[in-house]
Amino acid sequence: MVQYSTRNRKEAIMQNRFSLGWLISAIIVFTLLLGYALSLAEVKETLTYQGNKARISVSEIKTEASACSHDMASAIGEMLSTALANNEKFIVLAGGSADLQVTGTVTKFEPEVKEGGGLGGLKKKALGKIGVEAKSAKIEMDVKLIESSTGKVLKAKSIEGKSSKWTADMTAGDWVEDVELSGDMSIYSNEPMEKAVRAALAQTVEMVSKEVPKEYYRYTGEEQPTQVSAVTSVEGEAKPASGAVAEDMTLYTKYDFIPGDKVMFYDDMKADEEGEFPYRWNLDRGVYEVVRLGKEFWIMATDDGFIRPKMPDASLPLMYTVELEFYDNGPDQSGNYFYIYWVDDKGENIGQFLVYSKDATFLSIKSKTLADKTLSSKLTKGIHNMRIMATKRSIKCYVDQERVANVPKVEDFNPVGFRLRHRPYKEPKNPTLFRGFRFAEGGKSMREQLDETGKIVTHGILFDVDSYKIKAESFKTLKEIGQLLQDDSQLRLSIEGHTDSDGPDEHNQTLSQNRANSVRDYLVSTYNINSTRLEAKGWGESKPIDTNDTPEGKANNRRVELIKL
Repeated sequence: MVQYSTRNRKEAIMQNRFSLGWLISAIIVFTLLLGYALSLAEVKETLTYQGNKARISVSEIKTEASACSHDMASAIGEMLSTALANNEKFIVLAGGSADLQVTGTVTKFEPEVKEGGGLGGLKKKALGKIGVEAKSAKIEMDVKLIESSTGKVLKAKSIEGKSSKWTADMTAGDWVEDVELSGDMSIYSNEPMEKAVRAALAQTVEMVSKEVPKEYYRYTGEEQPTQVSAVTSVEGEAKPASGAVAEDMTLYTKYDFIPGDKVMFYDDMKADEEGEFPYRWNLDRGVYEVVRLGKEFWIMATDDGFIRPKMPDASLPLMYTVELEFYDNGPDQSGNYFYIYWVDDKGENIGQFLVYSKDATFLSIKSKTLADKTLSSKLTKGIHNMRIMATKRSIKCYVDQERVANVPKVEDFNPVGFRLRHRPYKEPKNPTLFRGFRFAEGGKSMREQLDETGKIVTHGILFDVDSYKIKAESFKTLKEIGQLLQDDSQLRLSIEGHTDSDGPDEHNQTLSQNRANSVRDYLVSTYNINSTRLEAKGWGESKPIDTNDTPEGKANNRRVELIKL
């Protein structure tokens, strides 16, 4: 009898140990999944806005929710002010001097709503029927955007933010990063209520950004109305203008990359769906999927993988350019590895351009190291660029504005295409993100174009989507145009902007006119060109030079032409 009881007790203990061990293992698995999902959220970074700013303030945030005190509502208002200030579209002012105001009322505030054991979706698959109690939170706000001078309500919207302690369902766009929990809200640090509030704030910033009328975006970062800056000369060379028509180009004065004129492959990701394999690529190895950060699509690799653009193998042009955007995760994490390979007609890698460990670059062709350079500074958190420019004489490689390789043309080097490789550091919690692969054939010089056809067609004057502020990467192209005008005092040009067919016709025409105006104003101010020598016209989508049915055709149609008068 005693032996029977002891045996039963031992079996019970073993059974309990097994159950406990299984539960702990399951929780560990789920924690890893949760950490991975949150790591994707942390990758999110607001893309830098390049246009003018609107002046805005946050008025008192009130509360009608019993669980939300007046001090808590005030703290939420302070967080909203910080979130708007961190958005490049706004200048946030205190008091009544701003053109626009944001007001709001907290109507529901539920910091700890207990829900029974179901976890749903991925969590159920990971944990089975454990029955862990989920702790969730919820906030609802009525938010208004008001015109200060008239008191007119431009937009009113109900905002809802919610979160659960045991779920990672927040998308990257739902987080307002770099905003500390202030005042009485600090008691909810690392609680579901923090996530819920951040989600509500992110939606509010997005709503305000979308609904502010265009005429209010008329201030520079110094809170002054837009003006074209005066120009001074440095050692005989024109100093880049820093006015509203263009970004500050100081860092690009030694940057000589000019994108090719005819786009052969370009992935705009407009045919892709979130969670799917990228539509315009072939998989050699690895795990890739399309993800959304904010409103932008990216391609994500979560392990060591290889991917090839869907383009026919053919000998590369004598002159060509390659461009690729990638995302660096910032100083708190180790840098990932990004490769652009050249491929031969047998599908073998015969050259590589590599960026890794945040500040290291490497170029080798035919197994010979040609360049191995450390960047002047480590990559910051955000979007960066890898670029290759092949000419009749050389191959040059760039990371952002810095040239990291300049090697002579390699004999018997005959690639027919490209392959990308991505190695996340300490995968899978540190995925690599990239997009915007662009391969273009190089063309004739501007002088050759002008002499032979009477016009210059360039894709080297760059703008962000729906912006007419010239990007800093355009420096070399604009410098060559300015030099042509300075060398020939009789040369007169019509600067003409063109778009693809995306968007309304009237919008595209206005956008192209504004872009042409920006180029004219930049040349006048930076290179001291008499304004009577330059005209500016916008044609929108009315004069395509290629089809608007493919990403490559649309990329070719987005251009600036300079017509000899």
